[in-house]
Amino acid sequence: MRKLERTYSGTERIVARARFSAWAFLREVFIAAVLGALIAVLWVFGDDIEGGLDPNFTGEAKYLSPENLRWALLGAGVFVVILAVMHAISLYMQEIIVTEDKFLFRSGVGSTVNVMLPLGEIRYIDVRQNAIQLLLGYGKIKVITDGEEPFVIYNLVRPERFARRIMRQCSEVRENGPRLRLVPQSTRRR
Repeated sequence: MRKLERTYSGTERIVARARFSAWAFLREVFIAAVLGALIAVLWVFGDDIEGGLDPNFTGEAKYLSPENLRWALLGAGVFVVILAVMHAISLYMQEIIVTEDKFLFRSGVGSTVNVMLPLGEIRYIDVRQNAIQLLLGYGKIKVITDGEEPFVIYNLVRPERFARRIMRQCSEVRENGPRLRLVPQSTRRR
């Protein structure tokens, strides 16, 4: 159980939880493919490239040697792994839940962003997916409220379904009005 769920599950009913998609790591796969392809091209055509740039070329690559390109390939691999780990941590540290009357979003590793919106303030939710995201079933939502600046949440699994659940709960809150919670007399502080 995550932090928001631990905090609110004992006092309020959680209506919806968002999940984040692992397909968001396509960016790291793309970066790895581009860097790998670039290093492969340099490896294959290193002599020709260095010969075209150096007028005193002796026939053997000095800077684009296989030894140097192995180090470049290792560096690119470490770079992509670090990017993937940082992205995984940031995705893991995001959490969204919807209770009967609130929308709660928490994100961040070192410094956190906590958003708590009354559902009555949410006007609409804009769902955006490109063709690949639509095919893979993930996307982003933009939450538009009365007074606050809209904020965007990326890499949600089935964002249109989650947006419908939020808007259904928003309309229920608007119809029934704010919920009053009465604390029993025995539990009040004196």
